[in-house]
Amino acid sequence: MGQRTLLRGLTLAVAAILPLYGATAAQSATAAAVAVCGHTSAQPTLQEGSTGDPTTEAQCQLSLATKPSGYTPIAADGTFGPATRTRVVEFQRCAGLGADGVLGPQTWAALNTWAAQPHTCATHGTPGTAQASVCGHTETRPSLQKGAKGTEVEEAQCRLNLAMEPFHYPPLTIDGDFGGSTESRVVEFQHCANLSADGVIGPNTWAKLVDWSGRTAYCTPPRPAGYPVDGLDTAKYQHPGGAPIDWKAVKASGVEFATVKATRGLNVTDEYLATDLPAARAAGLAVAPYHFYTGTAADTGAAQADRFIAAVRATGYTGQRAGDLPPVFDLERMDDGTGRCPTYGTVADAKAWLDAVEAAFGRTPVIYTQKSFLDDCLGSTTALARYPLQLADYRQSITRPPVPTGSATWTMWQYTDAALFPGIKAPATADVFNGTQADLDRLANRSAATVAAAPAAAAATTCYGGAVTARYGDVVDFGPYVTTSRCTDINMRVTGGTAEYVNACVKFARTGVCNHWTRVGRGWTTIATDVLDGTRFTVPNGVPLEGDDAIVQLAF
Repeated sequence: MGQRTLLRGLTLAVAAILPLYGATAAQSATAAAVAVCGHTSAQPTLQEGSTGDPTTEAQCQLSLATKPSGYTPIAADGTFGPATRTRVVEFQRCAGLGADGVLGPQTWAALNTWAAQPHTCATHGTPGTAQASVCGHTETRPSLQKGAKGTEVEEAQCRLNLAMEPFHYPPLTIDGDFGGSTESRVVEFQHCANLSADGVIGPNTWAKLVDWSGRTAYCTPPRPAGYPVDGLDTAKYQHPGGAPIDWKAVKASGVEFATVKATRGLNVTDEYLATDLPAARAAGLAVAPYHFYTGTAADTGAAQADRFIAAVRATGYTGQRAGDLPPVFDLERMDDGTGRCPTYGTVADAKAWLDAVEAAFGRTPVIYTQKSFLDDCLGSTTALARYPLQLADYRQSITRPPVPTGSATWTMWQYTDAALFPGIKAPATADVFNGTQADLDRLANRSAATVAAAPAAAAATTCYGGAVTARYGDVVDFGPYVTTSRCTDINMRVTGGTAEYVNACVKFARTGVCNHWTRVGRGWTTIATDVLDGTRFTVPNGVPLEGDDAIVQLAF
């Protein structure tokens, strides 16, 4: 993939065409019938004993809708038997519907939405035996490549949808036409499966595709390795139709920091700044407001800074509170679709903004940019080398973004513009932090002293963070550690390895036994609450499932 010019204000405009997902959308009985799996859009009432294409379509959609919650796909064989009825009941409970095991209009409407957009149930399912037939189109496995058409392509497209982690990979349209989007998805899958990434579905790709689509394994999105702290960037485009962001869900998914759009140029304040910046901080994220610089008139940097300063101060941002990251200066090409350098953009004008904002908040701003922008538009200047960098580069072929001339390193890397997060109903740009959680805490004014003095309502996962690798059958003890009155919840998540989740428990020193076992996945999970001050404990890691090893992180 070639390097792309980033227009942070425009790249997410496509979000408006994506269907919303959430309780209202999921339970709307008036939604148009959709053949998500490509069999039929006919959606009659189905119950145990029903057969035919509508049943096959329903079975396939049930697998798509429930797999994100840890349910193994069911067989799409066109016969509505006891296993299908059980899955219908499980889905109805997830969607908040009457659990009668009958696929009526409301269940169909919810199923269409859940199968096409990522949802998770309040409770996870129990993985079962892998299924061989999960799409129901054909058992034939010919070699397929771009230009192929037919039932076998439908089968491959359906299986790709079941094998790709849905919070980052929107589903392919199952139309039996092996075009460019299908070829790209095959390449992405092959990368995940450590296969030759040629875009051709041959015997090896078919074998892995059948395996992953038939059980609870997923191809997770490409993410820079070696950087365990995640972040994201938001603006009005993450609020399609005015939908709010559920920042608590964002934090629970493992995101630790956010940059929130504040202002653009001389006359635009993002309409969601006043709600998003305080809400993200209240949810426990480290937060930074950012300004999109527009060099459309000469010598406006200072005036743009004045607007930014007033706008973010109105939200309570000071740059000095626990959780406040430095302000961010978005310095890139024009956001009018031309990709041109800012007409009147100069180093001196950029410095005018940076100097004014630094004086106002007492923090050295972070510059969001690209090396190619500084090379092409500002003559490879080294005048900005002292500033921390948030670098944008979406290429999957690199392990770190190239730094501008004169700079030694980077602070944040925006590596994709197509991440989907729980709590956000449109794609967002995703970042990694170049450092540890402790490094991020220091940058966000969350030193050991400020954390200890923080109110109990602050994020529970900022007191301690450590990572350890656990392999199949291992028992790993964290600690002993002594909790504090501020840090009462013990939280854990899987951050790497091949395991999708582990079974974990807390073992208190005074009893010597596990108080309970909890399934822990890729998002933060609270495994114990209200831990007494001064309690010493260990957290053994149980058998990792769906993989041979896991990297797990503990926080309390």
